Amino acid sequence: MNTNTHIRPEAARYRQGGPRAWWIWIISTIFVIYLFNVQTMFSDVQGDIQTHLRLDTWHLTLIAGTYTWAFAIFQFFGGAFLDCFGSRRVMIPAFIFVTAGVFLYGMAESYTIIILAQVLMALGACCGFVGAGYIGGVWFGMAAYGTMFGYVQTLSSIGSAVQQPIIESVLKHITYEQLFTYLGIFGLLLIVLALIYMRNPTHVIVTSNPFKVVGNNLIQIFKKPQMWIAAIWGGIIFGLNLALGVVWTPEIFNHYGYSDSGYIGTALLWLGLAAGSCFWPQWSDKIASRRIPSIIGAVMIIIALALVLYVRMPMWCMCVMMFLIGMGATAHMLAFSVGGDIAGGPLVGTSSAFLNGMMFIFGGLLQNIPSALESDGYSFDTAFSPYIAAAVIALIFIFLQKETASSHTKH
Repeated sequence: MNTNTHIRPEAARYRQGGPRAWWIWIISTIFVIYLFNVQTMFSDVQGDIQTHLRLDTWHLTLIAGTYTWAFAIFQFFGGAFLDCFGSRRVMIPAFIFVTAGVFLYGMAESYTIIILAQVLMALGACCGFVGAGYIGGVWFGMAAYGTMFGYVQTLSSIGSAVQQPIIESVLKHITYEQLFTYLGIFGLLLIVLALIYMRNPTHVIVTSNPFKVVGNNLIQIFKKPQMWIAAIWGGIIFGLNLALGVVWTPEIFNHYGYSDSGYIGTALLWLGLAAGSCFWPQWSDKIASRRIPSIIGAVMIIIALALVLYVRMPMWCMCVMMFLIGMGATAHMLAFSVGGDIAGGPLVGTSSAFLNGMMFIFGGLLQNIPSALESDGYSFDTAFSPYIAAAVIALIFIFLQKETASSHTKH
C-alpha cells in the first residue's frame, strides 16, 4: 500500500478486507468515538467546570480553544508519521496520550491542569480520526478509502449525538471528575487491545532519518494548490459544525428561550452529520463528482443557519434546522476525498492530516468569534453574522475547486 522510498515492498502478511482488517478498523474507530465524545463532552460539563474552578466565559472558551489549536498543530505531523512509521508505532502512543489526558482532566484542581489535560488529549487525538482513515486505506484499499472514512465519521457522529442526553443524565448522579475517571479506565482497555492487535498489513521499514521523510511528505502536500483550496472550504464547513456542536448550540437555544433543549439541538446536529456521512461519500463516488455534493451541502448550511440565527421559530423547527446543518456539513468529508484523489495512496495519511489540521484551525477561529464580538458589546445577531459570511466563502471556494473525481471512481 505505502510505496514511499523508505518502505521496502513486501508481500502482505494479512489479507486486505479480511476479519483482521475489520477488527483493527473497529478498534481504531472505537478510539475515534471515544476521543470525539471526550472532545464534544465539554459542552455538557463546562458549567460544572466553571463552578468548580471559578472560571468566567472567556476562560471556558480558551479551554475549548486550547484543545482545538493544539490538535490542529499536532495534526500536521500525525498523518505524515502514519505514512512513515505505520499504524502500530503511532496509534499505540496516541491511545496512551488521550487516556492520560482523560485521567488528568478528572483529577484537575486548577485551570492550568485542565489546559495541560487538553494538550495531552490533543496530542493523542491528532492521530485518531486520520488514523482510522489511514487504516481504512491500508487495510481495505484506496478504492474504499472515502467510503470507510465516511463510516468512521458516521459512527463518531452518532456517538456524539447519543452521548449528549446520556451524559446529561449521568451527570445528575455522579460528578464530572468521576465520569472522566471511568472514561480513563475504558481508555486503558483500548490501550491493551491496541498493543495486541494494532499493525499494518505489511511490515513498515523506516529509514535512519524518518523525520526527513516526514518533512518531505509535508512539503509535497504544501506544494499542491488544490489541496489548499480543499482545506479552506472543508475547514470552514467543518469549523462551523465544530463550533456549533461543541460550544454555541446551547447558547443559541438559550437566546430564543429554549435553555432546556440546547442539548437536543446539539445531538441533532451530530445526527445530521452522521446521516449524511452514511451516503455522502458513496454518492460522490457514484456520480463521479466531488463538487456537486459539496455545493449542495454548503447551500444547506447557509439556508438552515440563517433561519436558526435570524428567524424566531418553534423549538422543533430549530431542531430540524440543526439536523440539516449537520447533514450539510457532511460535505467536509469530500475534502478528504479530494485530498486522496490528489495525493494518492503513498501520501494519504499526510494529506488527510493536513486537511484535518486546517479544519481544526478554522474550528478554533470560528469558536472564538462570537464571544469576542459579544465581549466588545455587539448584539447576538452581529456576533453570529460572520458564520453566514464564512459559509458563503466556503461555497465560493468549492466553485474554485477542480473536479478531482475521475470516471474510474464511479461504481
